[in-house]
Amino acid sequence: MTLLFLTCLRFQVFPQNWPKTYPNWDAWAQWIIETYDKGYIILGNTCNCNYGLVIKTDINGNILWYKEIGDNEHIFVMNNIEQTLDMGYIISGTTTKFNQYDAYIIKLNHCGEIEWCNIIYTPNLEYDIGLRVKQTPDLGYLLLGSYNDPNPDIRTNLFKFDSIGNLIWHKGYLPHISAFNDDAQDLIVDSTGFLITSICYYPDPGGGSVGWNRFYFTKTDTAGDKLWDVIYGDTSFYYGYPMISIKSNTGNFYSFGKHDIILDSIGYDNPAMVKILSNGTQSYSKDILSNLNTGGCGTAIFLNDTTIVNSPGWAINMYSVQNLFMKTDTFGNVLKSKVLPPISDAMMSMAKTFDNKIVSIANNFYSYLQIIAFKVNSDLEFDSVDTHPFTYDSLCPYPITSGFINPTCDQILDVSEPQTHPETTLLKVYPNPASNQLKVEFPKYIVTTTGSGKNQSNTVFYQWKSTTLEVYDFTGKQILTKEIPKDQQQMSFDISAWHRGMYYFRLSYRGQTVAGEKVVLK
Repeated sequence: MTLLFLTCLRFQVFPQNWPKTYPNWDAWAQWIIETYDKGYIILGNTCNCNYGLVIKTDINGNILWYKEIGDNEHIFVMNNIEQTLDMGYIISGTTTKFNQYDAYIIKLNHCGEIEWCNIIYTPNLEYDIGLRVKQTPDLGYLLLGSYNDPNPDIRTNLFKFDSIGNLIWHKGYLPHISAFNDDAQDLIVDSTGFLITSICYYPDPGGGSVGWNRFYFTKTDTAGDKLWDVIYGDTSFYYGYPMISIKSNTGNFYSFGKHDIILDSIGYDNPAMVKILSNGTQSYSKDILSNLNTGGCGTAIFLNDTTIVNSPGWAINMYSVQNLFMKTDTFGNVLKSKVLPPISDAMMSMAKTFDNKIVSIANNFYSYLQIIAFKVNSDLEFDSVDTHPFTYDSLCPYPITSGFINPTCDQILDVSEPQTHPETTLLKVYPNPASNQLKVEFPKYIVTTTGSGKNQSNTVFYQWKSTTLEVYDFTGKQILTKEIPKDQQQMSFDISAWHRGMYYFRLSYRGQTVAGEKVVLK
């Protein structure tokens, strides 16, 4: 969660339609995207952290609907949202729904309804985070997590899911030799693999220091196996903190954040850009602004092949931040900038629109926390009202209503117990043979399987909403089907009226058989 300065600052009123202020919640904004219908989704969180917010607006920033997702008992923080190829949404975040901090991933359909929700449960870890989520070219999803591995040296993790939420693989990454305390910040996904942007600590060349904060990049292939990693400034005394990375059409990476520098015994944090080539070669760095003692740049996007829009900012005092919209070339040279009125926080996220404009979000405290959205054209001037008659949410067959969603999430168990104790995944039916009565005991864990051979992977679930029990006779005729809630451990059947012979009991989850047992009635 970003630091939010508590002060009563009145936001400047403009004659244009933008900026837009959303005072309905005591909440902060986290992410913004453009949707398929030319509207916007703003992702945020209430200040008590018990609800995540999904706010849908039209092209002019007017609210169409919202969803408050959580249960008002546990922390449910949302960190990232992306639109999916089926025009739904995928969300990452962190929750305490199972009494510890766990990463989660939620899939929404184009009506804003939950299709599935998975919480990654790692016992004995008090705090693990879901930072970023992206759709992959094979229509699966990739979740960037932090502190998700029992090994304390593995702090950066990737989780690959298929299109319906089955976990395909989980990879943890040890940091570069001599580096430590790496913290993941951002994720880029393309057809060649994945780029993780992190901060790490690394000693100066020649020793003599415990370690300084650096820009750190890890590139993997599409299977999540590491191809290379590089610490920018490992031989040049370059210190800094990355916040977001973007990729050019030529395959190179540009990371924005802050450059820590000491001049004449004075420390500066300058908004800065670092470039890494597609093969991991360190290219160059550039301070976008200079001589700022508390500056940084947390969001950026390509406007075209040669121009980047970013939003550097710096603290004016302990209560307010000065932000800018800025256009630079790919060398970091400033082409144009627009000064914004001071608010209490830095820019959080920005997106480019279909007509080459920029929308961005930030937060301001005015008696309570408010979300602010900005929109500027390609010349960085505030946008005016768009009068084009767009049709919103056209893929949803009914009007979308605002309201609360208490998510029912499956709990994925990331431990080896089901492998070392396979009896915990079995469906038990007894006595066998039977005559008048049968008892069925349901598994403690359920395991779904994806792929085959070397590509086979298993997802282990510790918590789920319900499974389906089906019973078939020896001819294949289904004679019983029943939904089984997760908290039901066993049930009994009167089988005195059943025909004698063999029966098959099948337990299914998400359309897949997860356990079964044959029983003979005599």
